[in-house]
Amino acid sequence: MLKSYLKIALRNLWKNKIFTTINIAGLALGMACALLIIFHVKQELSYDEGYSKADRIFRVTLQGKGEGARHWAATSFPTGPALQEEFPEVVNIVRFHRPYPLQVFSYTAPNGVINKFEEKNGFFADPTVTDVFDLDFVAGDKATALQGPDNIVITEKMAQRYFGDTDPVGKVLRDDVNNAPLKVTGVIREHTYPSHLQFDYLLSMATIRHHQNDQSLANRTWNGFYTYVVLDKAASFEKVRSRLNDLTVKFFLPTGETREEILADREIGLQPITDIHLHSKLEKEMAPNSDITYVRIFSLAALFILLIAAVNFINLYTAQAFGRMKEIGMRKVVGATRQQVIIQILAESLITSLAASVLALILFKAAIPFYNVIASRSLYAGELFTFSNLGIIALLIIFIGLLAGSYPAWSVARFHPVTALKGKGTPGSSVNAIRKGLVIFQFVVSVFMIISTIVIYRQIRFFHDKDLGFDRTQLAAVTIYGPMWQRFGSLINDINQSPDIADFSIVSTLPGDRFSSQPFMPLSSDPKQEFDNSRIMWSDERLLPTLQIPLLEGRNFLNQMPAVKHKEYIINESAVKAYHLTSPIGERFVLDGDTGTVVGVVKNFNFASLHTPVDPLVIKYDPYRANYLLLKIRPGRIQPALAFMEKKIKTLTPTGTFTYTFIDDKLNRLYASENQMSTIFKAFAAFAIFISCMGLFGLSAYAAQLRIKEVSIRKVLGASSSYIALLLSRDFVKLVFIAILLSCPIAWWAMDKWLNNFAYRIPISGWMFVLAGVFALVVAVLTVSYQALKIALTNPVKYLKAD
Repeated sequence: MLKSYLKIALRNLWKNKIFTTINIAGLALGMACALLIIFHVKQELSYDEGYSKADRIFRVTLQGKGEGARHWAATSFPTGPALQEEFPEVVNIVRFHRPYPLQVFSYTAPNGVINKFEEKNGFFADPTVTDVFDLDFVAGDKATALQGPDNIVITEKMAQRYFGDTDPVGKVLRDDVNNAPLKVTGVIREHTYPSHLQFDYLLSMATIRHHQNDQSLANRTWNGFYTYVVLDKAASFEKVRSRLNDLTVKFFLPTGETREEILADREIGLQPITDIHLHSKLEKEMAPNSDITYVRIFSLAALFILLIAAVNFINLYTAQAFGRMKEIGMRKVVGATRQQVIIQILAESLITSLAASVLALILFKAAIPFYNVIASRSLYAGELFTFSNLGIIALLIIFIGLLAGSYPAWSVARFHPVTALKGKGTPGSSVNAIRKGLVIFQFVVSVFMIISTIVIYRQIRFFHDKDLGFDRTQLAAVTIYGPMWQRFGSLINDINQSPDIADFSIVSTLPGDRFSSQPFMPLSSDPKQEFDNSRIMWSDERLLPTLQIPLLEGRNFLNQMPAVKHKEYIINESAVKAYHLTSPIGERFVLDGDTGTVVGVVKNFNFASLHTPVDPLVIKYDPYRANYLLLKIRPGRIQPALAFMEKKIKTLTPTGTFTYTFIDDKLNRLYASENQMSTIFKAFAAFAIFISCMGLFGLSAYAAQLRIKEVSIRKVLGASSSYIALLLSRDFVKLVFIAILLSCPIAWWAMDKWLNNFAYRIPISGWMFVLAGVFALVVAVLTVSYQALKIALTNPVKYLKAD
């Protein structure tokens, strides 16, 4: 019996080559797209789940309260030990602290060759990190690697950069910024699973004593450390969380506040580590995280593309079924039951689905390199061959096969044998209605994705093109540290002589970086009055002209080099509003323990992401706290200017390292998630419309065949080819037009909700819907017109002969 089913199924599939090809190709494309999205979503949802204690690891956060309060991903140095002391359920803690602002390491090989690199991705870490985060040591002693001061553990990639193929353990890297030796005590493998915790090296926490004094480390309000706790069991989370208010009060009582004041202002919290990547956009995150919204969007995209491919199959298979009425009628006459007919049709559907899945895997493998580039992922074809992934693929084949074959099987099984044998059956009104509804559904999804792609693209372009309030073009930042300061005066003199550099300034933080958030207190305010922290930048008198930031009130800084005797501040409009200043010029404020005067007010400029409004900003005159030399390069002179800077730095400071970055690049990285989403969505929208048109192509071919004699008679009576093409295309164009009308309000609602996530957003304009609709109509008309013209141009005599 099974052999008979398979034999008939293969025979029917071969007989209808065009429809079979369209079905297999459409399903394959749909499944390949869905597989890519499924693996993308699976990777996003698996962040930090690879750690053996993932269900028991929690990050400690500090939740500010009140209007404008911030939720901090980082806490103070004593927070972790306080939790461990207070709660017996806390069995371990680990803290991370990012070296600020940069590190330059070098290694001098025995042959005198010096390998020197700027390192931006490392942390100080407690020795417990090796156990809590399952560090996989390939060299060194895991138990003692981070115990002593001046110890460093590096990744295999970093070890290769400095030491090549030699054993790094026991060798000494030099910290060129602090002129200190660092002994390599271990080499670790990078995790094979995704994690929010990414680093190239770890310095022992004991080494931090060289960088921070005991007073800073004891400060309970300096949120400079990422603190993680390990509970004895996952179930202890609720028990610990219920007592965190008491801990918060006990921890901050030494600040002199009452219990009520403390709880009204802040609260220590715990965040599951597995929530960080998709559910966390806190202040001072280790790195930009993704968003669960994008995971949901991609999941829906995968489902829709699969459904579009399945709809193609349903429509084409149902159409084919009416060409098999005599076959089905004969099978019923000789004793075939309805169940047997259904099984026959489902068998054909599953065979088609299986063939499509094989082609989908080939397409999936071929697409992986391109997908990894546009999505910044690291998928490998070999990842397919795990039990869970093979299970997903098997379920996908069965799901598509059954979903696509169920309705055709049900429709065919209902044929009455007598009517079927007479060949008088035609698609019923209910079948036609369902088929039209499915075509409309396909194009509703396709047009929705086209509109969404246009809106997403326009919002991304808005990010890149918006006037940020300063001139970011031709703006480069050169890192300055240690040895460069010794000859900095000579370097500035050389820059002044360069015809390629229009202006320059020295700054502590660059636009696009995370600005420090610190108390900025009015000297005349009530001590009990509370103000939110402000963003802080340290710079010189050249900053405003270099960035071309408009000064609204007061004056620019005065040059006080080499001795800064007067503490001066320039604030932005948001700071004026936050501190309720009516006449800000001359106001006295305290920052960093220094009392200074506001000398100027600048127009708000976007120094951070456009996801959020402009925060209050304070620019303090203090060139000695600068980390970067900001260069405004003349148009078309980037390469000569950088070559000039590299030559001068290497001449003045032979031991220095020349590194630079462009401000435009830093700002663009703020929208990495949106850029990836836009690129991926464009690709999948194209596939959605292409798969829909494949189905439309097949249906138009079927419809044309049904009306071939009518067309022949019309031609004999004088109808033109263009009229016939229009006649055959009209019904399909109506369906696409209805789909456009239905998709527009859905797309507007969805995109409006997405755009509300941004402080600065584009308006949703009518032209976006018109463009998407016209595009869909043109593609649909071109698809249908091919078949219509093909029939219209045939010789009518051929089809008017008696059967």
